[in-house]
Amino acid sequence: MGYSKVVRMSSRTPLRVGAAATGLAVVSALLLAPPAWSEPADATDDGSAEGPAATVSGPVPVTDDSYPFMSADGPPAPPIEAGETVEVDLDAYGYVEEEFLLEGTAEHYDPATGEVTGSSPYTTRMVVRRPARTRDSSGTTFLEWNNVSFGQDIEIDWFLSNDYFMREGHVWVGLSAQRVGVDALRAWDAERYGDLDVGGRELADAPAFDIYSEAARALRSPEGVDPLPGFDVDTVIATGHSQSARYLTGYHNAVHPAHGVVDGFMIHGAPGDLAEGTTPVMRLMAETDVRLRSQSEEPDSEYYRRWEVAGTAHVGFHEYLTFAPLIARENPGTEPQRCDRPPLSRVPFHHVLNAAYDQMVDWIEDGTAPPAAPRLEWTDATTPGRDEHGNRLGGIRLSEHEVATALNQGTNTGDPFCVLMGAHVPFTEETLEEMYPRRGGYVWRVNRAVNDARHDGYLLTEDARVSRTAAVRTDHPWW
Repeated sequence: MGYSKVVRMSSRTPLRVGAAATGLAVVSALLLAPPAWSEPADATDDGSAEGPAATVSGPVPVTDDSYPFMSADGPPAPPIEAGETVEVDLDAYGYVEEEFLLEGTAEHYDPATGEVTGSSPYTTRMVVRRPARTRDSSGTTFLEWNNVSFGQDIEIDWFLSNDYFMREGHVWVGLSAQRVGVDALRAWDAERYGDLDVGGRELADAPAFDIYSEAARALRSPEGVDPLPGFDVDTVIATGHSQSARYLTGYHNAVHPAHGVVDGFMIHGAPGDLAEGTTPVMRLMAETDVRLRSQSEEPDSEYYRRWEVAGTAHVGFHEYLTFAPLIARENPGTEPQRCDRPPLSRVPFHHVLNAAYDQMVDWIEDGTAPPAAPRLEWTDATTPGRDEHGNRLGGIRLSEHEVATALNQGTNTGDPFCVLMGAHVPFTEETLEEMYPRRGGYVWRVNRAVNDARHDGYLLTEDARVSRTAAVRTDHPWW
């Protein structure tokens, strides 16, 4: 019998597993495209690259009946599982949420060459979450390419790392760049989003790349309303997960050399060849995302780092508990995916993502490159290396994996999206008693693994504290 504790999808906008197939055809070609230009665009006095910026209006009013899709400050979300939700409290961090409309004319890019083949007008939206006071801002802005693999706009990076963004004073901006997401917004709230339009199916998301550039310029040199009034925007980091990471890979290869509007790229959850350049790029991969030994052999370089995290899933437990209640709020009556094994790895991928973001900021600001990381191990070209319990060998090893109390894998089977959820199968009490007969020994091993990850640069102090606390609170009948 399938295990039914997984992501709920939209009933208002039916799930389309292949919803973005046309757009993926464009981006797959862009992944292979050589840069059409060898030099980045000239920068203006404020550090932004020359070129048109989107015209910004807003913020869009919020009422009891009209609020941003997936709002972190919207109506209460229903619990998905008793006692298990991750609530985002903007007020606790002194943050505010605002939504803006963007208008402009986007150029279309030929996926084979990166050359401009046409243009079209667009209207879209971006959500800004920022410190309420300018003095609390770090000067760093993360511009997320919202993911549309579920047929809707999903802010995966925000769901993963909102705690990190807010405790560091970073600005987060989520952009709706693709047709699938914009069409779903119009269907969800026609009054709020009825004017949004980024082009029809025939354009196959060709305008999305220039929309992204114009949004990035609008953060530093806005036309119309300033979405970050009084804020210093010293650094803009492009970020995206899965399908969005594929688009950003294509953007990096074929568009960024001409536009130069971002200072670094965080690409995670997607493979793809990256052209050489002089803009820092990090690729962060969950266990789910690395299917071949040849991928793990991808070399680092002066401006590139690849990290692989053992035991983690493309969609894990933490982000699920953050976004699933919001999906249920926006789409009542959604049905769960049913997986063959208990889904959702408990190894906290977001802790490594937080550290990677922090390393990226330092890399851009003072030239300190992130450390290299061990890669996942393989027994041959396609067979992962695993220990006697089935857990993955090699890679970045957080304490939750290194001092395992369960099988945590990046793979699963069942309904279509189960393949992304990974698995979490607790060890039996007999196995746990044999492995950890005394509390003190278990806690000591966790602390050692935490210290190793912290020392090596893969874990931040605040997140290390979470893992230590969880270990101390762990209890078993024989202790």
